[in-house]
Amino acid sequence: MSTIKYPDDESIAEITAHYLLAMPAGLLPMLYGFRFDGRSIDTDCVRVELDHDRKADEPNPLHVKAAQLRTILGAGMFGFGFVFPVFADQLDSGAQNRHIPQPVRSAAARLPAAEDLIAAAIIDATGRQWWAVVPRHVPNLEPILLRLPATPPENWRIPEGLDASLWTAALALDDRNHDALLRLRTAHPDSSSAR
Repeated sequence: MSTIKYPDDESIAEITAHYLLAMPAGLLPMLYGFRFDGRSIDTDCVRVELDHDRKADEPNPLHVKAAQLRTILGAGMFGFGFVFPVFADQLDSGAQNRHIPQPVRSAAARLPAAEDLIAAAIIDATGRQWWAVVPRHVPNLEPILLRLPATPPENWRIPEGLDASLWTAALALDDRNHDALLRLRTAHPDSSSAR
């Protein structure tokens, strides 16, 4: 049985849309860890270096930082958040941009013009997702907020974008998900090297 406690949906949506997006763009990308004790949410964050090509034998930088946050915040974490810039030219559907998560593309399509964006996501250990996207140079605009429900483990598919690392790190917070994650990795062995 899991001992993870989860805050209400509106609290997580508020954290995603306002707290995470308040991070100065020059400090991004940033990974957050979250733990809820039933009354308050504890959080900490670390900067993630994603601006170099990773060799096959190098660990996933997002997973390394997620492990660091697990050490800092301890047991009972309910999820991870990630805030990162997306440049306007990364929104086209070319193969070189397949790392941009689909929820970011969906939110960007609802904004008035294609421009540089700041994207924030929280994924919890059940697989629920909250995404918020705002134009980088108009941060006071109300963000586009998307909520994606959890899916049962038998329907899990590894995302194509950089959200794959966030998704797997969040699901791994709950020990009950470990067998399903291992089955997924066995069914899609090529996915681990791409993330």
